[in-house]
Amino acid sequence: MQQRREHNAISFWRARDLKAELLSGHFSNFSYDIHTHDTACLSLITRGAIRIKMRGQTFTARQGDLYAIEADEPHAGWPVDSAGWNLRTLYVDTAHLRSLVGTEGTESSLDFMGPIINDRELSSLFYGVHRCSQFDGPQADREEQYLAFTTRLFERYVKNGRTDDVVGSESRAIDMARRFIDESLDKHLSLTEMAGAAGLPPFRFYRAFEKSTGMTPHAYQRQARVRLATSLIRDNRPLSEVAMLTGFADQAHLTRWFRRMMGVTPGVFQKAIQ
Repeated sequence: MQQRREHNAISFWRARDLKAELLSGHFSNFSYDIHTHDTACLSLITRGAIRIKMRGQTFTARQGDLYAIEADEPHAGWPVDSAGWNLRTLYVDTAHLRSLVGTEGTESSLDFMGPIINDRELSSLFYGVHRCSQFDGPQADREEQYLAFTTRLFERYVKNGRTDDVVGSESRAIDMARRFIDESLDKHLSLTEMAGAAGLPPFRFYRAFEKSTGMTPHAYQRQARVRLATSLIRDNRPLSEVAMLTGFADQAHLTRWFRRMMGVTPGVFQKAIQ
C-alpha cells in the first residue's frame, strides 16, 4: 500500500521589531500531535481548513478565520480534506502583547474568547502585519498595524482585556510630532521615533494622534510627502528628484501614492501646471 506524501512549503523567521516568531506555510497530509507552546499562538487560515482539538472539543478553522491559543494550552490539529490548508502564524510572548496596549501588571496569561475568531477587520490587520514582516515592508506601517491588531484583539476577544482610553489633552505633543514628521519626510521613521518626538509612549501616542488628526501617523506621513511632492513639482523639479526628496522608494512609488491621493499621476500634474 502506497503511503501518502506530505506536501508542505514553509517559511519561518524571527521579527525583532515585532518581538515574535512568524511562520507562513502550506500543509497537506500533515497532522499536529498534541503539543503546547511557550508563547501565545495566533494563526490565520488563508486557504483550506484545519480541525483543532483543545479543551476536550474539536473546532474547525476555515479560510479567513483566526484562531488564538494561549501559551501552555495543549492542542492538536489535522486537515479537513486532502487539499490541506495555508496559514500564517505569529508566536509572541503574552507580556509583550500586554505592553503594546498598556495593560502591564495585570495577570500574565490571556483568556482568549474562541478559540476560533471570525472578524474580517482583525484578520485583515493580522495579514497586513504578517505579510509586511515577511516582505520587509515599511517599519512604521508594520508597527501601526501590529498595534491596531493587538488593540482590537484585546478589546474584543480577550476576557477582561479592555484597554483604557488614554487619549487626553495632548495637543502640544501631537503638534511636536507633526513638526517632526514634516521635517523628516525624506526619512523612514518608526512609530517609536515619532512617539519619542511627542514625548509619549507608542500606544498613547498612536491613539492620541489618530484622534487628533483623523489619520494614523504613517498615513499622515504619506499625505505630507504627497503634499510636499506637489509643491516641488510646481517648482519644476524633476520627478526622480521629487521622489528622492519626499522619501518615496523610487518614482514608481511616488506615482502610486500621488495618484491614490490626487487622482492623477505626477506626470499629468506636471504637464497641467506647465
